[in-house]
Amino acid sequence: MAVFVLMAAAPPPTPSLRERNIHLPRVPADQLEAVKKMENPVPANDETLEKGKALFATACVACHGSEGRGDGPLTKRAKIDPAPRNFTNQDFQRLRTDGELFWVLKHGSHGTEMMRMDFFFTDDELWTLIRYIRKLGQPPAAPPK
Repeated sequence: MAVFVLMAAAPPPTPSLRERNIHLPRVPADQLEAVKKMENPVPANDETLEKGKALFATACVACHGSEGRGDGPLTKRAKIDPAPRNFTNQDFQRLRTDGELFWVLKHGSHGTEMMRMDFFFTDDELWTLIRYIRKLGQPPAAPPK
């Protein structure tokens, strides 16, 4: 009987929060084809990556975490559901185009806590941020032999 009382008094296990299905586009269907064709006009170079990293640190780390895994401090405190996107997920990176990422950054992701970022960043800065997000999804470099 005491065991039953202890078990009844214990809080139910908290289900782990999962990110939204990576296979489902977040861009409205009537815009998806055009958005997928968009190309990132910002060059991929070290300067761009440094700028993107700084932008990420100012606006994205609270939810997506410092390494982009979707495990930022705000996520843990607020139990955001669905969880923020894990940008280190190579399957997600392969499925989504830069244009789709741009659309989500610019307009937000309806049905999630991802807000529109065009209030804070210019289009050029959003494209720069995407260059850095793409770097987060690259496999780790092999150690030198």
